[in-house]
Amino acid sequence: MSAGALIICFGPLGRLVDAMAAVQRLRQQNTHERLTLLTVPKLAGLAKASSLFDDVSTVELWQNPAALRTLVQALKKRRFGQIYDLERSSRTRQLQNAFGMFGPPFAGAARRSKWKLNQEPPHPIDADAALLDVVEVGGHISPPVPGPDGRWLLRRRAGAPSLEPAFFGLERDFILLNLTRDDNGPRWPNAHFAGLARAIVETGMGCALVGTIADRVYAREVAQIDVRIKDLCARADYYQLAALGTHARAVVGHADGAARLACAAGARTITLHQGHEDARAHAPRGAGEVALVTPSLEALSARSVYDILGMFKAFTRSRS
Repeated sequence: MSAGALIICFGPLGRLVDAMAAVQRLRQQNTHERLTLLTVPKLAGLAKASSLFDDVSTVELWQNPAALRTLVQALKKRRFGQIYDLERSSRTRQLQNAFGMFGPPFAGAARRSKWKLNQEPPHPIDADAALLDVVEVGGHISPPVPGPDGRWLLRRRAGAPSLEPAFFGLERDFILLNLTRDDNGPRWPNAHFAGLARAIVETGMGCALVGTIADRVYAREVAQIDVRIKDLCARADYYQLAALGTHARAVVGHADGAARLACAAGARTITLHQGHEDARAHAPRGAGEVALVTPSLEALSARSVYDILGMFKAFTRSRS
């Protein structure tokens, strides 16, 4: 008897958030009785909380052929009827090859996939949707495909004090600056983040910095400008990032996993992109998303981003 379908997505965070759009479509179409996610341990909690999956299995990414064989043997025992490769990377192609000739049918981009995505659109959400079209899952939508509905992030801990801005010492009106870039692309210079943060607090509005532990070196440089600039790097969990994003007047910065979480939850998200290709491949998808495209991130001034925030009424005070 089949254990349903296995969905493979090892991350990072932004990739899993994007993949949830395809999983929501599978759920809406009742395509499988059971959906199991295979991911890395650090993303398991978020995946389980989404209620999109009947089961979440975790694995540390293999470092040698023996570890890969052990993983494949364990997956074969589960007797999945179908596998969706929503990562379509060299490591998932390696995993598919390790199943051999008699593994479950794959939907992916590898050569031996039963359902093969020959031409992959640049944005992962569009590529996932195209793969489901190849499998003939109902609910086809022409690109650009909408992003995932992440409002469950706010419902999961509704009413918890830790989701309120005051928990982090923020007043009602504030703007979040997102310092993290997931890939190795160009960064907006930290001096520009600093200039924007200074301009924000000079309006009397609060400003908070979010990012990873690695971004603390950048955050310290910006936060020392003014005590009203809060350094929250590595202090907020997934739910807090989503909630802070929706409470903020805007989330501004790179298009990483935190930006995707906030956008999926309904936040006004302004992401910075060097060139149209970067925006087509990395911009979050959501009703509140604005992709700011520039030929050069280095040449994009803090004043220009400040003026764009003004265009979207980010400095309009909330009513008491």
